[in-house]
Amino acid sequence: MGSPAMQKFVQHDPGIGAKECFEFYGCAVEVTSADHGLVEEVRRDFMYFTCDTARGVDRDATVRVEMRLEPPPYEALPAIPAAFLTPRNVCFRDGPIMYVDYFGRALAVVDRKRRSCLIYSTDTHLAHEAAFQFILSTVGQHLDRRGLHRIHALGVRHRGKAVLLLLPSGGGKSTMALELLRQPDFELIGEDTPLVDRRGRILPFPLRLGVRPGHDVEIPAPHLRTVRRMEFDPKTLIDIDYFKGRLTEPDEPVEPGLILIGERNLSQECDIVPLAKRTAMKAMVKYMVVGLGVYQGLEFMLERGLQDLSGTGGVVSSRFYSSCRLLTRAPAYRFVLGRDIAKNTRCLLDFIRQ
Repeated sequence: MGSPAMQKFVQHDPGIGAKECFEFYGCAVEVTSADHGLVEEVRRDFMYFTCDTARGVDRDATVRVEMRLEPPPYEALPAIPAAFLTPRNVCFRDGPIMYVDYFGRALAVVDRKRRSCLIYSTDTHLAHEAAFQFILSTVGQHLDRRGLHRIHALGVRHRGKAVLLLLPSGGGKSTMALELLRQPDFELIGEDTPLVDRRGRILPFPLRLGVRPGHDVEIPAPHLRTVRRMEFDPKTLIDIDYFKGRLTEPDEPVEPGLILIGERNLSQECDIVPLAKRTAMKAMVKYMVVGLGVYQGLEFMLERGLQDLSGTGGVVSSRFYSSCRLLTRAPAYRFVLGRDIAKNTRCLLDFIRQ
């Protein structure tokens, strides 16, 4: 792992100022920083999963994330070649250590043996985003191993049954979620990636909701914040605690009642029509088996290079099996969405309530 100085460099600092703990279906995560504001940003991202530190989670099984508002100490890094590149960063591998370099603006040091990630950056937005992505990638891998697979969809609960709306990124899931949650008979399961288990049931995975800045969401300012992102335009985030009392309880599987495959249309018209299982399966492969739109975090997954890819076959098979089980338990429909948001909402509400 390099020189003694380098070993000290990658160590987590247990005496750090602010700390927050989370538990994601058996995956414990501890986030720390001397900057209280950074920890608060991460807490707001994952507040549905916060847990009491008094629960005594086994520290050996806890994933630890530390954020330091300091320049990345590149002078301490070993002389090793790049392992691979992503649009966000360049990744280097040194035994059990991964160095994820965000093109000089930030550095994440990932030690899988110690189950830790140390993030350096003077940019608070970038440090926050790197921590968010690492946690999401790590938790996603844990969920896959447990047979709980994320599906890129809006999930709501109505009269005890789950309704899934599959749409691409930017397709309007957050807008539809806000419209549905204005109705008293809907609960939020997850705005972006609810979970599907091996029996085809739906489990909650609600994170912050995201809308375009300037979009009138009629939500009090204390529940809103705007963040800058590496690859995309800024986004306004809506804290999940605004919907307190309208969230499905953790670890509570919900029987699927309806699957809607969204399709955008240039006209003002909207319609919901039955969909053949084979056609619906193509959408499941896209949004769940492959996971298009689901953040995977390749820079945090492929620390052993091609060896890691060889182990993904079991995950793909498990996702496919769960997709098939889901489609056997709920009917699928094509939901043609026009440009009139209010009309789309009325169409969907009328159909669900039938």
